[in-house]
Amino acid sequence: MKLRNFLALSLCICSLYTIASPGAHGPNGEHLEQSSNKAIDTLGRQSDGSVVLTMKHQALLSITTLFATETSAPRHTQLDAVVKPHPDGYAKIQSSSDGRLDAPSAGIRPSGSKVKAGDILGLIRYQDTAYELASQTSELIAIRNRIAQTQRDVARLKTLGDLASKQTLEQLETELLSLEQQAKTLQQGLERPEYLVAPISGMLINRDASRGQWVEAGEPIFEIISNKQLLIEASTSDTQLSSQLVTAKVVQSPNVSLNYIGHAPRQVNGLIHMNFELADNTENSGLFINQNISLRVQVNEQHKGIVLPADAIVLSRNNLPQVWIKLSAERFLPQLIQYEPLQPGFVLITSGLGADNRVVIEGASLLNQVR
Repeated sequence: MKLRNFLALSLCICSLYTIASPGAHGPNGEHLEQSSNKAIDTLGRQSDGSVVLTMKHQALLSITTLFATETSAPRHTQLDAVVKPHPDGYAKIQSSSDGRLDAPSAGIRPSGSKVKAGDILGLIRYQDTAYELASQTSELIAIRNRIAQTQRDVARLKTLGDLASKQTLEQLETELLSLEQQAKTLQQGLERPEYLVAPISGMLINRDASRGQWVEAGEPIFEIISNKQLLIEASTSDTQLSSQLVTAKVVQSPNVSLNYIGHAPRQVNGLIHMNFELADNTENSGLFINQNISLRVQVNEQHKGIVLPADAIVLSRNNLPQVWIKLSAERFLPQLIQYEPLQPGFVLITSGLGADNRVVIEGASLLNQVR
């Protein structure tokens, strides 16, 4: 009987100790204090800022914790960047002379159409003034008359046989060949249109081109951009960063990895422009030309800290970053921290959190809203 009473008393003491004792340590090994001398009247937010939730409510909020361990991680920094077309994956289609745009058999294609190298996008039909047309026609007639006369001279010399001068005959035949080439070129200029051909495969941009439109020489009519070849231009004022880069990822599209090409040899407004290209050559990168993006760049430098998912970081009432630590089975305590972003989805806690703490990594935002 005495033994049974002793065991019951021991269990009560242990139970009280579990609720009251600190279950976590700070960054320097100190105990994280909580209200040990106050009874827990209700669930939810307590007067000391902690939150008490039963296991049932924790399951409803999908609260998941992780034991924090100190480790070394490469330093990351964030850069502002803009998406541009790659010089090798970009083409402008222009007319070499004035004329009217006509449609090929496939019609005028709108922006967003996929084209292949060699596709005919349009035709430019020349429309000279009446004076220019009359002048070119007159020149063509004159050349054809000279061709006819030269042909008669060649035929006459050939009928003379050995009496004809071979040198004169060769000169006439050479002149005849030259005149025929001139007539052919002039005829094509009067009748044959200029074909606008796609030099590369990619996505078409129609610059308001329409059938019958008058275009001038050198005017851009179409553009083609290869989605597999994009140029990412990032800016920074750190002159040493270019020599320390390891990898880079797009924050808005974490699945897109980039290869570092190099930096421009001159500064623009005090900034250095660094160029990246798609590493995997994926066509569905989800990036658009002139889109402003952010890059998470890994630097060849190690920092010590605790790596956690980015979802574990929430804001306190004072808009300061904090995490939630599980002190006991049903009590959680907020802890202010300092951190550095790593690759998209992860952060490195550099101050405010000790090792071996059970940190909430899922459901922290919901826990933060408990009142």
